[in-house]
Amino acid sequence: MTILVIGPRELPKTDTVEVWCDAGSGATGQHVKVPVKLLTLSECDRGEGRAALYEYESYYCRE
Repeated sequence: MTILVIGPRELPKTDTVEVWCDAGSGATGQHVKVPVKLLTLSECDRGEGRAALYEYESYYCRE
């Protein structure tokens, strides 16, 4: 599942980075740590500012 998240424009060299996810439905969203390798710069990103819009590939599965 692909989730749009906001994170720093320059990703760190570490394995994880803290990004912000909107929870939708009027909720406030939350900051979460995700693996850097699962982030791809979104085509919707404008290329401006310190933050960027990323597509996060989540592999969460509910059994």
